[in-house]
Amino acid sequence: MQVTYPTHHRWQRSISDDPLAHLSTRTAGKIRTALKELVKNGVHYDILPLSEAFLDLFLPLYTEHIGRKSNGVIHDVFENTLGKEASSFPYYAFSLYENGEFIGGTIFSLRPDRLSFAYRMFLPRWKQADLKISPAYIGEFATAEFALQHGLSIISHGRDRNPYGQNASIGLATFKLSAGCNAYVSSGCEIKVLDTDSVNTDILILTAPLSGNQITKAYLVTSRENLMKYIQVTKYPNQLAVEVLYRD
Repeated sequence: MQVTYPTHHRWQRSISDDPLAHLSTRTAGKIRTALKELVKNGVHYDILPLSEAFLDLFLPLYTEHIGRKSNGVIHDVFENTLGKEASSFPYYAFSLYENGEFIGGTIFSLRPDRLSFAYRMFLPRWKQADLKISPAYIGEFATAEFALQHGLSIISHGRDRNPYGQNASIGLATFKLSAGCNAYVSSGCEIKVLDTDSVNTDILILTAPLSGNQITKAYLVTSRENLMKYIQVTKYPNQLAVEVLYRD
């Protein structure tokens, strides 16, 4: 099958008075339960203006994680944030701690119309805490609440390279869908064509829309054996309708 796709896309979600309202009932319920149990599990967080002290904690985690990816690109986080000669928008940092140890965080800016993520990195799971939601979702709640406090109703979840499986994990797309995001064609990207019959690895490819810039269709190209690894990405048809194409 010939699939037309944008090389880059961006993710965005709306928020209302309830920062969890746009999540699934199941996910929102897990986050609400976890928030009540943070203190007894030794978990706390803060949001402060971005500083070099935060980068000292964040960069080793970021570099290690991206460095493990076969096609990962390690950006110069300092030069793209604090190192800019002039920035029109203030940068902030969300920091998450478990028993006093930094386990992840997010760098974001406040724009006139939105909160915009620049970099985010969390451990995939808690070290000891008995919480039924991963650390990244606590960051989702806290930054959404922060956006609302500043009168913003849109969160930009960054720009990704397409397809997943080659440029980022399919799990990243699943997470952004679970966080309530929709995908849009990124300005300045290229439109290319991929023959799925030539694909020899598992990928998720977001297709170019026939009109407008919102992406509503994607193909998961995988083997029958591996399908269950990625099945969760097919669970958000109102945001992204995912059709499975088998390689075998």
